[in-house]
Amino acid sequence: MIFWFIIILVSSFVLAARSMTDFEIPKEIKYLLDSKRIKGSIIFFKGKAKHYSSDSSRSSVP
Repeated sequence: MIFWFIIILVSSFVLAARSMTDFEIPKEIKYLLDSKRIKGSIIFFKGKAKHYSSDSSRSSVP
């Protein structure tokens, strides 16, 4: 009984994944996610960590 349940569950996940090939995040949401992303380097010192932004217009974030 459990064996058949697992087979049906796995096959439904496979079919669902195959049907989502045309699924994509809207452009507006992609833009918001990319604009909020922190870019730069994080350097760890003995007592603290400091973030140096790769964007020249922003200062370092504590």
